[in-house]
Amino acid sequence: MITVSKKVEYSVDFLSFLSKNKGKNVSLTEVSRKMHLPYRFLSQLATDLKKSGLVRSQEGRGGGYQLSRDWEKKTIYDLVEALGENKAPVACLGEGGCHRIAKCQQRFFWQKVGNLWQQELKKIKLKEI
Repeated sequence: MITVSKKVEYSVDFLSFLSKNKGKNVSLTEVSRKMHLPYRFLSQLATDLKKSGLVRSQEGRGGGYQLSRDWEKKTIYDLVEALGENKAPVACLGEGGCHRIAKCQQRFFWQKVGNLWQQELKKIKLKEI
């Protein structure tokens, strides 16, 4: 079964929370407390999401996080990419490859599954969460 990492799962929760508080700076402490997400992990995710342009932040009093201006155009695939979680469905298709590749009869099948998974993620806009 293809699984979704905690990074992706918590990021979807974080973005969903921000979307419900549109136009308002939201602190990570508030998100962590209300969504029952680990603060340190959430802080790391927020940094990755900011680097990718999915969220923006403001420091200081009254600061916090908001969704970027064009967040509604982004897809779940964009989120997965931003978090570095765009991985192959099986290890042999990943960066390390496989020593049996020359005789592998399932490689095409798993490539197809991976491609279909990516295509579907590209269809789902973040505004749908």
